Amino acid sequence: MSIENQQLENAKILFNEIAELSEKQDHEAAITAYETWLTQFSSQKEEAIQLYVAMVMANKAVSLTALNRTDEALSAYDALVTRFAESEDNNLQIFVGKTLFDKAVTLRKAKRNEEVHAVYDELINRFRDSQEVELQICVAKALFNKAGNLDAVEKPEEALAIYDDLIVLFSKSSDLQLQNNVAKALFYKAVTLKNQERTEEEIACYDELIRLFSQSDDKELQNGVAKALFNKAASLYSLEQIDEAIATYDTLIQRFITVEDEATAKIVANSFFEKIALLSEQGHLDEEVKGYESFLERFSKSNEPTVQIMIATALINKAVSLAQLGRHDESVASYDDLLARFGDHEDKNIQLYVARALFSKGSSIGDRGNPEAAIPVYDDFLERFGGTEEGGLQVGVATTHIKKAIYLTSLGRIPEAKASYERLIEEMDAEKNMTLRHYITMAEQGKNELEKHL
Repeated sequence: MSIENQQLENAKILFNEIAELSEKQDHEAAITAYETWLTQFSSQKEEAIQLYVAMVMANKAVSLTALNRTDEALSAYDALVTRFAESEDNNLQIFVGKTLFDKAVTLRKAKRNEEVHAVYDELINRFRDSQEVELQICVAKALFNKAGNLDAVEKPEEALAIYDDLIVLFSKSSDLQLQNNVAKALFYKAVTLKNQERTEEEIACYDELIRLFSQSDDKELQNGVAKALFNKAASLYSLEQIDEAIATYDTLIQRFITVEDEATAKIVANSFFEKIALLSEQGHLDEEVKGYESFLERFSKSNEPTVQIMIATALINKAVSLAQLGRHDESVASYDDLLARFGDHEDKNIQLYVARALFSKGSSIGDRGNPEAAIPVYDDFLERFGGTEEGGLQVGVATTHIKKAIYLTSLGRIPEAKASYERLIEEMDAEKNMTLRHYITMAEQGKNELEKHL
C-alpha cells in the first residue's frame, strides 16, 4: 500500500473512532480528538483526505455548538469556510454552503440576530447560481429563513421579495427538498399577504401552490396543498364568496378524505366543520345533517383526542339540526349514539358533551309529551353530574332538577316533585355560583306551590 493510501486509511479509521464519541454525546472528548486528528492530517494535500478535513472541522463546530461554546463554534465554521472557499472541488463547496447555513443557525440560536442575515446573504450570493442540488437546498433554506426573520420583525415587503426570489429560483426544480421549500415559501407568502389584507393576492399564492404540487405523492407537499385549500376557503369566505368557499372545502375533502396522515386528516376534519358552518349559516339544515353524517362516516373510529371532541360535537349538532327539521326520533338516536360512544369516557371535556346529550335527550322526550320516559334520563344525568364543581355544569344540574320536578308534577307524582325541588335547594351553593340564586328561588316557589296541594 502506498504512503498516501496508508495515510488515507489511517485518517478514516481515526475519524470513525471519533464519530462514535459524537454519537455518544461525549462532545468534550470528541473536540479533543478532532483537534488531534487535524494536527495529524490537515496538512495533507490529497483530495480524499481534504474531504475528511472538512468533515472533521464541521463536526468539531457542531460539538462546540452542542456545548454552547458559541464563539469557538463560530470560529470553527469560519476556519472551514476560509480554508475551502476557493476550492474547485464540488464536495468541498457543498461543505462551505452547509457550514454557512449552520453558522447562521448557530447565531440565531444565540440570539445574535443582527449578524444572521449577513451570513445568509453570503451563502445566497455565493451559491444562488449553483447547479449542485445540495447547494441549491442550502440557498433555498437560507432564503426561507431570511424571509421568516424579516416577517417576524414586521418588514413584510422585504419578506415578500425574498419569498419571491426563492420561488423564482426553484419553482421548476424536480428535487423534493427544493419543492418543499417552494411550497413553504408560497404558503408563508400568502400568510404575509393575508396579514396585509391583500386577500386576492393571498388566494393567488394558494392557487399557485395547488397548481404546482397537487399531483405530488410526497406527504409533506400533500399536507401543504391541503393547508392551502383550507386557507383559500377561509379567505373566499372573508370576501363573502360563500359558494366558492364551500366548493373549495369540498375539493379538499374529496381529495384527501382517505389520507391517513394525521396532520392532513385533521385538516380534512376541520374542513367538514367549516363547510357545515357555512351551510348552517345559509339555513341548509338537510345538507348540514348530511355533512355531519359524512364526517362521522370518515372519522368515527378515530382515537385521536382532538378528533374525538369533534365527533362528540358533530353528534350534538346533528341532533339539534334533526330536531329543527322535526326528525325527533333521529335526533334522540344521535344523542344515544354519543352516549354509547362516550358515556364512560374519562376526558372531562368529553363528559361535558355527555351531560349535554343526556339533558337534551330528556328534554326532547319530555317536551314531546312523554315525561315518564324523560325522568330516568334526568336521573342518569343527576347521578353522573349532581355533585359537579364545574360552574356551568352546576347550572345544568339545577335546570335538570327543576324540569324533573315539573314533569313529575304533570304526572301527579307530587312528593317526588317536591323532593326534586328540595334537593336543588339543599345541594346547590349559591354563594359559590351566584347564577344558581335564580334557580334556587324558582325551586322555592315551586316547592311552596306543591305544598298547597299536599
